[in-house]
Amino acid sequence: MVKPIKLRDFLQRVKEFDPAIVVFVNRGKGSHIMLCKDTHGGKVSFPVPTSSGEVAGPYQKAVIRRFELPEDAFRKPQ
Repeated sequence: MVKPIKLRDFLQRVKEFDPAIVVFVNRGKGSHIMLCKDTHGGKVSFPVPTSSGEVAGPYQKAVIRRFELPEDAFRKPQ
């Protein structure tokens, strides 16, 4: 089970692993932000909810799959 992490830490780790991912605050609907990346095949985007101040495990897994990040991208270093 993946534990929720704070939004600030989540965004920092996303930028560490792939600086090409851009965060749009005003493009999401309601209390969501949009993560976007231009690729050779087109644009990849994913909405992330921000209302609780934390990003839940399923959203972390989805971002890993969508943006092809390493599987351990959001795990705390031990």
